[in-house]
Amino acid sequence: MKINMRRGLKRKLKKKILEISEGLLRSLTDVVLVFFNYGLEVLNDPRAGRSLPYALYRMDRRMQKINYLTIKRAIKNAVKRGWIKELEITEEGQKRLETLFKEYSSPPEWSGEWYLVNFDIPETMRWKRDILRKRLKEMGFGKLQDSIWISPFNLLAEVEKILNKYSLDPYVILSISDRVGRIESKKLAERIWKISEIQEEYQKFISEFETKENPSLIEAAFSYQSILEKDLQLPKELLPDDWAGDEAHELYLEITRAKPLKKKRT
Repeated sequence: MKINMRRGLKRKLKKKILEISEGLLRSLTDVVLVFFNYGLEVLNDPRAGRSLPYALYRMDRRMQKINYLTIKRAIKNAVKRGWIKELEITEEGQKRLETLFKEYSSPPEWSGEWYLVNFDIPETMRWKRDILRKRLKEMGFGKLQDSIWISPFNLLAEVEKILNKYSLDPYVILSISDRVGRIESKKLAERIWKISEIQEEYQKFISEFETKENPSLIEAAFSYQSILEKDLQLPKELLPDDWAGDEAHELYLEITRAKPLKKKRT
């Protein structure tokens, strides 16, 4: 009975962690590390500096309560891993943070060429096919069809490493083309990567945070990172002319560097 109760509590805690981080962080230890990195005072509430559970509550108002002992164990775990020392982030902790959060860079110029991975892998090797699809998705390839994946970046050398590792060379054709079908490149990119949806999220981020007098750093960080997780940072030739990614990044830096925010943009 007690074991089932503990398992139930663990499931609830995991759900709360995912709510807090919008799926960016997978353990409470990572959540604690992020809080120590950004500093609890950014929540603009004096009580937050005295209570980590309260700070977590402020970050997601839907959250009810997290057991303090669970938080304490997460802190001890971060210390054990060498991520925190004397309540400060260590070099190892900084490395861990770098793996948790993506960085934004202005859209690069495009060579105009598409890089394609076309495969026909037998059903008896289905597990290898699944691995290839997973790795292609992780690399930022988009699915044109179930067995045809495409990218505007030349990552074919990385794909070849995967093919060699899993002996898939006979079943895969790699190719380069300056045109795919009859559809124009921007429309093709929209169809595959849903760029307009990401554009809308950047615009919502700007609208929400540019008018806040004392925006929460942690709230802004997770909101911004949730968008970056979806943004493959495609070449500018494939993006809308009024791409909001750069403006959202500038606003995010203003918040994280604690600079006075600019007046509302017109």
